[in-house]
Amino acid sequence: MRKIVFGMLVGLFLLSGVSMAQGPPPPPDEIENLPRGKWWRMPEVASELKISSDEQAALDDLYYKHRNQMIDHKGELKKGQLALEQFIENENLDESACKDQFQKVLEARNKLSTERYNFLIEVRKLLGFERFLQLKPKFYEFGKDKSRKDVDRRKPRR
Repeated sequence: MRKIVFGMLVGLFLLSGVSMAQGPPPPPDEIENLPRGKWWRMPEVASELKISSDEQAALDDLYYKHRNQMIDHKGELKKGQLALEQFIENENLDESACKDQFQKVLEARNKLSTERYNFLIEVRKLLGFERFLQLKPKFYEFGKDKSRKDVDRRKPRR
């Protein structure tokens, strides 16, 4: 019960205008729809975008560099959320500590979003304008496929 109440409180706080005014604007939709994994290694994508083997190697390097940073930032975010949960669930509420920890969670989330965006910028620089424009619709295709899979998983079994 406490976790449900905590989740609702944190969710409301995150969605409130106050929290959004304190943090940076949300990143563009393209970041969230960026295909997961090594999409440049898919034969149809590599062929359609004319991605050379040198470019694939460069994208691999970028992927590992940024993925490593994103893993660190995601861990920092999860730890911060856990600490915030502890502060909220403590019998003696320390409002100042809660607010400080909430700011740390916002900063960790911002670092993660910034790293994702930096990866997107590097991909854009490597591909150039024309091929990046060809890739953009793929972002939405991957996003749709992801949501369809989620819906399929929620279907009740008979």
